[in-house]
Amino acid sequence: MTFSSAWKVIVSSRSGAGKAAKDWPEISNLLKDRGIEFSEHITDHAYHAIELAREAVREGYRKLLVVGGDGAMHEVLNGLYSQDEVRPSDVTLGLIPVGSGNDWSRLHAIPADFAAAADLIAAADSHTRPQDVACVHTLMDGRPYCRYMINIGGLGFDSEVCHRFDLAKARGQGGDKQYLKSLITGFFSYKPLTFRVDVDGVEFFRGPAISVALGIGKYCGGGMMQTPEAVPDDGLIDLTVVGKISKWNFLSKVPSLFKGNIFKYKEVMHTRGRRIGIWATPYSYMEVDGEPVGITPVQIEVIPAGVQVVSNL
Repeated sequence: MTFSSAWKVIVSSRSGAGKAAKDWPEISNLLKDRGIEFSEHITDHAYHAIELAREAVREGYRKLLVVGGDGAMHEVLNGLYSQDEVRPSDVTLGLIPVGSGNDWSRLHAIPADFAAAADLIAAADSHTRPQDVACVHTLMDGRPYCRYMINIGGLGFDSEVCHRFDLAKARGQGGDKQYLKSLITGFFSYKPLTFRVDVDGVEFFRGPAISVALGIGKYCGGGMMQTPEAVPDDGLIDLTVVGKISKWNFLSKVPSLFKGNIFKYKEVMHTRGRRIGIWATPYSYMEVDGEPVGITPVQIEVIPAGVQVVSNL
């Protein structure tokens, strides 16, 4: 097979409520001005980026550039991990951030300014580093299911909101206003579940909890830090459990999530490990990189240096 030295650009038509596709002509010109060789494909339906990533690798591309947000990057990663042409760690992922939260780009200090982000891609040879990936096993429609995580996943309240928003999107009711509605409805209706969490084969937590977060990265929800000490290449998954706490007390602690000091509260427990198992009574939804991926029981295992990424760190 002939390998291409060019980038395959995957433009997410859904990212940023259509902003990525709208801004693509401007971004395309910035890439051309910097002498970056590429071919592009714009997605036309949900999960299309998974198919396009697989196709690009089969065509010989070893550099994939995502124009979009966290969800688009999640899809491309899963396309990369669902092909068998090459090891996923032999492929480099880059991003021009045009999403709503842009949390993965925040982790790697990728500029929001299109011109500056294009400069980073032009200098990718000196700005590429390995990043860990997590393999997440859940149940979907009663069957074993697997997704790969590049940033953060969650159970409990977080995943309940994600599940509600996903149902709304399936009815054609997406957007920021609908997400806010899902958040408010989820907040008032959610009841803490009983969780058991094992880390590397040892029980770490058992009891009622409002939230369980797992991070390769540290940012979610537009800059919140549920796993503020996560390091993307340390070969470990960071875990944060918010235990029994009243909803209003929990709400009062939200500013701490943006400051990165959530661990100062006694209701919050944290650790890190290579393999994490989670059970919930009766069950909890699971979200990965903001995407619903099934229900408990959940088994998560880190893949050290699972992919190469363009980073500004």
